[in-house]
Amino acid sequence: MNIAVFGLGYVGVVNMACFSKLGHTVWGCDIKSQKVDAIRAGKSPIYEPGVDELLSAGIKSGSIHATTDAAQVVMATDLALVCVGTPSQADGTVNLDFTINTTLELAGHLKVSDARYTIVYRSTIPPGTIEQHILPVLERVLGEDMARVRVAFLPEFLREGSAVNDFFHCSRIVIGAAGERDELLHELMSYSAEIPIVYTDYRTAEFVKYVDNAFHAMKIAFVNEAYTIGSAYGVDVQTANRIFLMDKHLNVAETYLRPGLPFGGSCLPKDMRAINHLAQQKGLDLPVMRGILQTNSDQLKRLEERIIQSGAKRVAMFGLTFKSGTDDVRESPMLFLASSLGVRGVALTVYDADINLTTLRIEQPNVVKYIVTDPSKAFAGAELVVVCKKGFSSLLPHLPKAAKVFNFYNQEVFAVDNAQERLY
Repeated sequence: MNIAVFGLGYVGVVNMACFSKLGHTVWGCDIKSQKVDAIRAGKSPIYEPGVDELLSAGIKSGSIHATTDAAQVVMATDLALVCVGTPSQADGTVNLDFTINTTLELAGHLKVSDARYTIVYRSTIPPGTIEQHILPVLERVLGEDMARVRVAFLPEFLREGSAVNDFFHCSRIVIGAAGERDELLHELMSYSAEIPIVYTDYRTAEFVKYVDNAFHAMKIAFVNEAYTIGSAYGVDVQTANRIFLMDKHLNVAETYLRPGLPFGGSCLPKDMRAINHLAQQKGLDLPVMRGILQTNSDQLKRLEERIIQSGAKRVAMFGLTFKSGTDDVRESPMLFLASSLGVRGVALTVYDADINLTTLRIEQPNVVKYIVTDPSKAFAGAELVVVCKKGFSSLLPHLPKAAKVFNFYNQEVFAVDNAQERLY
């Protein structure tokens, strides 16, 4: 099948790589020429384990193409995946400008074509977006030609750091559509007999990603609050947490239920703002949802105060990305922590081998000055080392003998002779 992918960010690039591996010919399109150039060279513009290898193989086999020419892409394909960004504003309003602009461009090129075409939206959007914004735009531009265009919504459930595995081994595929099933899309998504495909209406499909992310955020906020209480009463938090996670009947899965760092990244913060905004628009008072972001913010403040109260003047941080296995620093709690510590007069160095310095210089120039790319220099002279991601065990030879260690990444245990404190 010939597939178009509009938007070569995180979701778009992962989709390109994975659909190419499944044997499809994929055309990627983005207005940013540097992303297109990277893919043409077989390099991913985002860091995600396994993606570079898949892109390189696709370029060599001729199954992956990339261009800034949207008309060329539409004419060469039968189905488009729209994967452009949908950032949220401070009040939770979702910015649909990229989605609507891409829709207008698609419609314009389809107007001069006589072929049937399927447009599939993968970006996270509020319920009602397809019906209230997308379809009216398409109908206005296409008129009677709208009859040969099918529209669907296909939420993605990809986690940064494990996106390739999540794509091929997801728990379900959800397709939101109206009317008869689109056979082209059904064929595309029937790549595993083990993954159930659920058909539903547009609004339900649009909403399920928000439910997922709200639950993930709530678990992180809940477990951090619960063990903050336990720690204050002298509880052995690690043992208590192991006991809690043994219950697979009521407490379900362990994911996101280990106390530690606050959540961050490109999904949970913005989607929590969005879902709270949706509630406010309907006049709903939902204190649990409303409190999750505040709890997350409070957890970050506790980490910062713990560092300040240590009295250390020279601090080295290990980890700046919002989680392990990615170079993404969007709304990373460690990014906020580094910025705040610097303002408070701490002599700070940060080491993270996953960091994309080019991107960081553009998007976070105030933090670049703390980055040290040589671990031996990053930790040299530090009175306190703060561990914020997995993988610190490999860096133990660079740890100063006199340095104290704060292990904020509680999921990893490493043996050091230094004075070590876990977060809980």
